[in-house]
Amino acid sequence: MTVTIGLTALCPPGFAQKTPAGLPGPGTETMHSVAHVKRGMEAHYAEISAQAWALYRKLDLVLPSPHVVLRGADEAGLPYLVEIFTWRSADIPDHAPPEVLALWKQLEEACEKRGGRPGIDFAEVTAVALN
Repeated sequence: MTVTIGLTALCPPGFAQKTPAGLPGPGTETMHSVAHVKRGMEAHYAEISAQAWALYRKLDLVLPSPHVVLRGADEAGLPYLVEIFTWRSADIPDHAPPEVLALWKQLEEACEKRGGRPGIDFAEVTAVALN
């Protein structure tokens, strides 16, 4: 599923159809993930997530920016983290190296299913503006 994030109603006509300079280009895959982190596992998840990002960069699997990590709490007060970043190629997640898969397993173990959604919920998105 592809989700486009942006407020096109506030943009000039045709803006959302253009690919402004600085936005991820063709062949890349920008991801929006929501990690439903188990209560008490926030620090552990953040540590493993930082290790994963460092490995992605070391292996040149992702674009260096944008990379956004946000923390929040749902209606029940349970923690979640949102992460937005771009894979250099849409094929990378399906062919991730073993060391990346090992970190993904640790991240998944720190999360739980919520509201019928998986522990870590991924969606491909399209950036329409970066400031």
